[in-house]
Amino acid sequence: MTKFYTAKYEPIFMYSVVKHQRIIKKIVEQVLNKKYKEFVILNPNLIKDNIYNIGQKLDLLIKADDEYINVELNSNYNKYVKERNLLYVFKLCLDKSEKDKETLKGKVRQININFGRKSKGIEDIAIVNLMTNKKITTKIEIKNLNIDFYTKKYYNNYKLTEEEKLYAMLGLEIEELNKISERNDIVKEFKKSVEEANKDELVVKWFSPEQEREMRENYIKSEAEEKGIKKGRKEGILEGLLQTAKNMLEADMNIETISKLTGLSVKKIKDMLL
Repeated sequence: MTKFYTAKYEPIFMYSVVKHQRIIKKIVEQVLNKKYKEFVILNPNLIKDNIYNIGQKLDLLIKADDEYINVELNSNYNKYVKERNLLYVFKLCLDKSEKDKETLKGKVRQININFGRKSKGIEDIAIVNLMTNKKITTKIEIKNLNIDFYTKKYYNNYKLTEEEKLYAMLGLEIEELNKISERNDIVKEFKKSVEEANKDELVVKWFSPEQEREMRENYIKSEAEEKGIKKGRKEGILEGLLQTAKNMLEADMNIETISKLTGLSVKKIKDMLL
């Protein structure tokens, strides 16, 4: 029997939401509780042209009105994922501020779509000063969307709201998608797009056991590869964290906060100022 790949896998997710942008727009608007007039995916060729690089760059970057929204898909939730997600949103802020030569007018928002996180459905992630417990910035908003919360509700026979169905569908098998797609046009469209993705040779051929392991490893070494470091995983990640810490220092971020986000010692960060 041919395996059915759910949207937990990046190629399936990207294929579905890039080809059918109404799906991701609806999910984003629900999570952020906000409607957008302009909604443009800035990396629309991800799935067809850059399938080899999935896991190495921002997953899905969106321009919505005057805001930037980065959607990250985390198939396995762990400590490294939390740190990497924070580094991504800070890097996005720095890159956009430098490119625009001015402070961003709108917010930079990040939605982390997580599998394997045992927590409530939607979480607000606050970036706070550890000394005062107050928010460091109001320009950045991060939310976790924990899919397992909704699929568990489904499998435990809870009645899902129409909004919850859009979250649960990302982790459901085709049989369950058939059941919850009744009277929900977005779920129907999503089910069709996922079926198309599973029949697309360019997408499915990458799902050998070796390829799945490689995709997971790409998460670990992504920072090193982005900066052209070829000296090995541990050394490369350290070099990437040092560069990120340097960027944060240049943005006048608190040293203790940088230490918390990167895992680098306060002493090592202070040494960078010498």
